[in-house]
Amino acid sequence: MQRKAATVATSPPTDQAPPLSPRRRLGASIRRRLRRITRSKSPASDEATPRSSTSSADDTFPKLLQDGILLTKISTKKQRKLLFRLDPDRGQLIWESKVKKYVPIEAVRELRIGPDTKNYRDQFQLPGQDYEDRWLTIIYIVDSTYKTMHLLAPTKDVMDMWTSALHRLHAVQTELMSGLSQGEMLEAVWERHYWNGRGFHFEDVEKLCRRLNVSQGEAELRRLFQQAVSDNNDCLDFDDFRQFVKLLKARPDIESLYKKIQKHDRFTFDVFQTFMRDVQKSSLGDAQLQNLFDIHAGDSDPSSPDGPSPSTSSLSPATMSLESFTSFLLSTENPAFADPEEQPHEQKHHHTHHAASWEKDYFSSADGQDLTRPLSEYFISSSHNTYLSGHQLVGESTIEGYVRALQAGCRCVELDIHPGNPTPLVTHGNTLTSKLPLRAVCEAIDQYAFAASPYPLIISAEIHCSPAQQDMIVDIMTGVFGDRLVCAPLDGPPPIRELPSPHDLRGRILVKAKNLHLARDVGGAVEVVSYTSAESTEDSEMNRLEDGKGVSVSEPRRDPLLLRAGAAIKRVRSRSRGHSTTPSSESSPPSSFIPLPSPDGAKPKMSAELLRLLVYTVGVKYRGINKKEEYAPQHMFSLSETTANKMVRSSAVLDLVKHNRTHLVRIYPKGTRLSSSNYLPHNYWAAGAQLVAINWQTLDLGYVMNHAMFQRNGGAGYVLKPRALRLAGQKDLLAQRTEHVFEVRVISAQQLPPPKEKDGTSTGTVDPYVEVTLYVPDWTGFQAHQRQRGAESVARPPASPPSSASASGSGTLAARTSTVRHNGFNPVWEESLRIPFACVGDMRELVFVRFAVRQEGAGGGSGSSGDDEPPLASYCTPLACLQRGYRHLPLQDAQLSQYMFSTLFVRIGVRDL
Repeated sequence: MQRKAATVATSPPTDQAPPLSPRRRLGASIRRRLRRITRSKSPASDEATPRSSTSSADDTFPKLLQDGILLTKISTKKQRKLLFRLDPDRGQLIWESKVKKYVPIEAVRELRIGPDTKNYRDQFQLPGQDYEDRWLTIIYIVDSTYKTMHLLAPTKDVMDMWTSALHRLHAVQTELMSGLSQGEMLEAVWERHYWNGRGFHFEDVEKLCRRLNVSQGEAELRRLFQQAVSDNNDCLDFDDFRQFVKLLKARPDIESLYKKIQKHDRFTFDVFQTFMRDVQKSSLGDAQLQNLFDIHAGDSDPSSPDGPSPSTSSLSPATMSLESFTSFLLSTENPAFADPEEQPHEQKHHHTHHAASWEKDYFSSADGQDLTRPLSEYFISSSHNTYLSGHQLVGESTIEGYVRALQAGCRCVELDIHPGNPTPLVTHGNTLTSKLPLRAVCEAIDQYAFAASPYPLIISAEIHCSPAQQDMIVDIMTGVFGDRLVCAPLDGPPPIRELPSPHDLRGRILVKAKNLHLARDVGGAVEVVSYTSAESTEDSEMNRLEDGKGVSVSEPRRDPLLLRAGAAIKRVRSRSRGHSTTPSSESSPPSSFIPLPSPDGAKPKMSAELLRLLVYTVGVKYRGINKKEEYAPQHMFSLSETTANKMVRSSAVLDLVKHNRTHLVRIYPKGTRLSSSNYLPHNYWAAGAQLVAINWQTLDLGYVMNHAMFQRNGGAGYVLKPRALRLAGQKDLLAQRTEHVFEVRVISAQQLPPPKEKDGTSTGTVDPYVEVTLYVPDWTGFQAHQRQRGAESVARPPASPPSSASASGSGTLAARTSTVRHNGFNPVWEESLRIPFACVGDMRELVFVRFAVRQEGAGGGSGSSGDDEPPLASYCTPLACLQRGYRHLPLQDAQLSQYMFSTLFVRIGVRDL
């Protein structure tokens, strides 16, 4: 196969200043404009929303929407006309019901309009005219739960006005959280958010500080108040309020750093260059660093109202002020995250907004990883039982599962297809989960398949239908997907010598299903797996579950939930006996069951039409990995978590690594994970497995790690595997076990969210501490292989480990700070933590670090996994992507949405032992 060669970008010569990226040019332009604006004192305003350092919301958003418009809110119970209005300063959509309610713009996951709302309009069966052009469905999150709100506008023009304004407001919010306009613009948003519209007396200041969990006492607050107030007045006007906020948010931690690193009380380019080289470990050339320094070292724009800054109008060298240095540390030019596979001068700070549906055209492979290698050389973002919204046995099946996964960049979704009347259905067989028409699922997949990534989507299908209904499956898929569906090799007829690349398959959909003709023959008939899992392993686990034996270490033996679930499976399976040929009705109630083919009955045959869809992803039964077994490049098998664990913990892991260099392998959760919990995927990535399937409906630690992995490469859903796992001849590299210490100085946090009670209300007081945890893959199998070979080249652990962490250097390794009492606004720790860990094959991309800011007394603690109680805020990333030196980590909530104002200031280092 002819393969397009990867483009290798070379770094520009250090004696030439490379052109700034569009992102940096825009950032510099914003900073210059804001510095000019904020030089002059803002005029007093008698409006509830002041005009400050940025243009007023009135200039950007229609006043009609800010005053409010009557919209019809539609639900299953009733339709009501309510006043909806937009508050752009607070970033909220507000409506008046019995009480005032609102949705923060950052909680909105999707806006659906026009044809995309057809299912909802059909559901409510509104009589009369067609409402398509006036209907808006808003999907948002409240307390970790997805919600939908359906609105009907009086006219199409009004609806267009709303959708346009909401998109613009989201764009503003995204820009703020991207770090592009940190500094003056973000400060302005904060000020407008908390300004009361009339002025602040001292008692108002005290109330605001209590709300913000500011720890200063009354005497200190009064001193700041008096310092900010003007005209001997006892009330802060808006400009006084801005000055008070500046004093309140002063960063003594950064001021101390600034004084420490400057020379002779001057922060010149030489100081900046040394700081970037020695502390931040920057690889930028001298000219690039000079550009960066010039951007942040004061306003040198001759068109500014005050003319050139003194530093640039004299012969003395330019200097960077404390304010500019602070701005730099918070900016996108000093990111906490940078993908090591991306070009250094185009590294981007990827933030999480869960809003792929808002903006679709943001992928550029030229700025990301090489996507011209075979599919087997990538980790691929994958989901398990994508249709389920909760429990594996009694949960609801929903199309929204596919929509949300695809919007978040998932590149492999799962379909369990069973007989239906008249057409096949998607459901979890032998369980009490509800059912979905296959056509409706395929239509949703077709609509959202490439909403978040242009690279190929794999449909992992478990098919339990007769040949006739298999033909129906093909008719539905070809009818819905059209030319997107891969039905033949790209380069002509077989044999296939190598898998194509993600670049080759852009915009294409592949079907993975088991080729029954390649399964083991039993007396001339084809053996068929009757359970929805790809391997008999999970079926045996479910059989053990019926006897109350299918339990794991993490799920206690004889657990009542497991026993009840086992009994439910027994009842369902007993009901299905003798009814293997009876199709289920598409209109059956959610509690109905799907009978599977009887093991004693006739074995279904493989439809020739279905076989035609299996091109590069041909499912086969796992027959072991040895010289006797041969798998074609397009053959892929699935391994249950249980089977995969045995392999990664034995010397067989190297055989699996070798196989995975040229073949795709899918890992799926074991059958006893009834609550849809997740394993930790990095253990299977370390064996080279590409498709490590996650329950996307459960935002536990496994999901968080999967999310962190696929934030790489722009969220495209494909991440290049480490060199040791994808290239041949890497035995020596895989034999290398090295020891390191992760060193982090936790300095401070900024504006932490308050803890919440179970009812969602804030408790007010914040007593935070920081827990830092390393999640290291299980290297047991690599070590076992070396022991078998008697290799002496493996590095031994140090005689005296730096701390009490695991001597093996793998697993979960954690440390924590002390607690700062009664301060969630600007707590300071200034504590150093050291965590030793081991690495095999230099695969630091597979070691994950998680920072969790926790409330003292709310669970967790030193050495805990951090998975027992949700933290106040957290941040997780692969260690290889975490940049060295002083960084502000963007903190996220339980849904992995980024807080606008909350950050954690740290210094990062890794020391080799």
